[in-house]
Amino acid sequence: MRFLDLKGMINFFFRACLTIALLFIAFFHVEAQRRKETVVRDTIWIMDGKEYNYNPLKKNIPTTSPEKDKKLVTTKTTNFRSLVDSLRLVDYLSSDLDSLAREILSKDTIFSTEWCTECVFEETDQKEFPDSIFFDLLKNSEDFYYNQWGTFFWGYGPRWGRMHRGLDLGLTTGDTIRSTFNGIVRYAEFNNGGFGNCVVVRHFNGIETLYAHMSEILVKPGQLVFTSDVLGLGGSTGRSDGPHLHFETRFKGQSFDPLKIFNKDNFTIHSNLLVLKKGDLIDPEIPRRYHVVKKGETLSQIARKYRTSISNIQKLNGIKNVNKIAVGKRLIVG
Repeated sequence: MRFLDLKGMINFFFRACLTIALLFIAFFHVEAQRRKETVVRDTIWIMDGKEYNYNPLKKNIPTTSPEKDKKLVTTKTTNFRSLVDSLRLVDYLSSDLDSLAREILSKDTIFSTEWCTECVFEETDQKEFPDSIFFDLLKNSEDFYYNQWGTFFWGYGPRWGRMHRGLDLGLTTGDTIRSTFNGIVRYAEFNNGGFGNCVVVRHFNGIETLYAHMSEILVKPGQLVFTSDVLGLGGSTGRSDGPHLHFETRFKGQSFDPLKIFNKDNFTIHSNLLVLKKGDLIDPEIPRRYHVVKKGETLSQIARKYRTSISNIQKLNGIKNVNKIAVGKRLIVG
């Protein structure tokens, strides 16, 4: 009897330990699931009203129609820069980029403020800039593209009595011009002010890049573009002496030297972080240039000599009749 009682006690003790062990396993399983569900993720993807912690466009999700694959995929937060960067790493052609661009334009203040599709740049009071401004040029896996075809014609700064606000890079008509960083096209049309066929792209740090004198524009305002995406073809439209790319960098409408970002000798960027001082965004003092009218000279000849326009000379000197300029008169030409 004592042997049977001992055996029963052992069986009871064993069953009790097994039950306790199973309860602990169940508890830890439930806790692990709870923590897994509440973990904070950098990016949450939303498609058709459902949340994912991965890009659902890259998973084999059953679809009822091809159109469903092009549903807008976006983040729950407004960190659009990271989202666009992540799309660049996958086959973004399957995404509805037009819808994404519209959402960015409506929700991201970098793009929703001072957004003009009919003006090359907005007028800015240079005195409003702080002493220093910091820009993240590249974040995470972002990359850049430096357009170059071997010839550096002209740099940034005073030229012929006025500011030359960018770089002139030699090319052959028809050469491909590509976007320097990820961004959205703000302006894309022929510009009568001298740029010819011109494209302006605003990037996710607020900096804008301008590409002028194209023979053909291949993008439209509001279009999301990725680094090295084609914007157009090189040419010599507008006020141009020959095929080249006029390339500018601007912030809030004010130009600054693109070589603050790029090294023109090895086609790299100096650093992922750009620091602009207030002086980088303020035009230097440019001395006036004058021309004394000689006998037989016309306003057209004078304008060509100083690489300016007749209308600019008229404006600077208050000339109304271009056919009446007195010999010996001193004209401001720049």
